[in-house]
Amino acid sequence: MSRRHRRVAAVIALACVSAGVAAPIASADTPDEQFGAAVTALGIPTTPDTDVPALGHQICDLLTTNLAGAVNPVPAVRGVVTTLQSKGLTRAKAGGLLKAAVLSYCPEHASYIGR
Repeated sequence: MSRRHRRVAAVIALACVSAGVAAPIASADTPDEQFGAAVTALGIPTTPDTDVPALGHQICDLLTTNLAGAVNPVPAVRGVVTTLQSKGLTRAKAGGLLKAAVLSYCPEHASYIGR
């Protein structure tokens, strides 16, 4: 596992712990595995036909779109959490899912999601 992947795995693990979820995701090798482990650790139900990595990428795309031209990133981040909540997730799970997606697929936005 590369140094970058180990660092991302550690950050995802920390994010899950801070979201109240303990998970053995640090051993995941790829961003897809890391995100999948985070989804499982958060207890977010998926169906067998759910493309979990695509979901993570969609979250990053939504965040990128919301942040484009935003002077204040807070409403953009809250908008993504609200969108995830509208799909039936609790606020904690929506926040955890956003953090996991950012840390797996768009770490350039990590400074916007807090601890």
